[in-house]
Amino acid sequence: MRLYAALGWVADVDASRTQVLRIAVVVSVTLFVTAAALERIHDRRRALERREEELRREALRAQLSALQARTNPHFLFNALNTVASLIEDDPALAEQAVERLAGLFRYSLDGSRTLEVPLRDELAAVRDYVEVERLRFGERLRVEFAVDPATESLLVPPLVLQPLVENAVGHGVAASRAGATVRIVAARVDGSLELRVEDDAARPAAPRTTRPGSGTALADLRERLRLAYGAAAGLEAGPGASGGFSARLRLPVAPARGEGPA
Repeated sequence: MRLYAALGWVADVDASRTQVLRIAVVVSVTLFVTAAALERIHDRRRALERREEELRREALRAQLSALQARTNPHFLFNALNTVASLIEDDPALAEQAVERLAGLFRYSLDGSRTLEVPLRDELAAVRDYVEVERLRFGERLRVEFAVDPATESLLVPPLVLQPLVENAVGHGVAASRAGATVRIVAARVDGSLELRVEDDAARPAAPRTTRPGSGTALADLRERLRLAYGAAAGLEAGPGASGGFSARLRLPVAPARGEGPA
């Protein structure tokens, strides 16, 4: 009897072990299937994120292409007329103007191939633009740069400052007999890169939040910033505190590749 009892106990133990093994197999298979399903979900999410990033980049490139296609024809027409008038009187100055104009348009074309450039490159393009316009406006166009050297290596979207400077010249300097001073500022403010373009042209009798003709450029720029940075960037524009007009850009701080944090 004791032997049968012992055999029965062994049989129960073997049955329990078998049951435990079956449960373990089911649990293992369930975990494997669940892990595989989660991995597929993660793969799909990563694929969607990559696709969204590609679409974002394509949209930014399309914005740049549209901006280039709308390059102010009046600026080009006036610049070429100015160069033509200089050829006989001052050939060397005419040659310099052509070189600056070529540099400006080369930068505009190169900008469609990248989403960010060092601020120093954007400032160089702005200086080319200003020098070409200075030939036309002479002493009526006065320009000041207040750029923190530590910001020049930070990355910004190409053609982010130039349209604002063009607005200041076209709607401020050109509209005032006395001309105006255009001030370009770059500084670190509260952990962000702040870019400002201000002019002191006489304010109209009925102040506007934007100048006539400047709305398209500002709308384009706001859309580009939204696509590139979302809520991390912004653009404010309107009458300046002491007259004229002011546009202020806020961008996230991003050092140029290969350089440490600014």
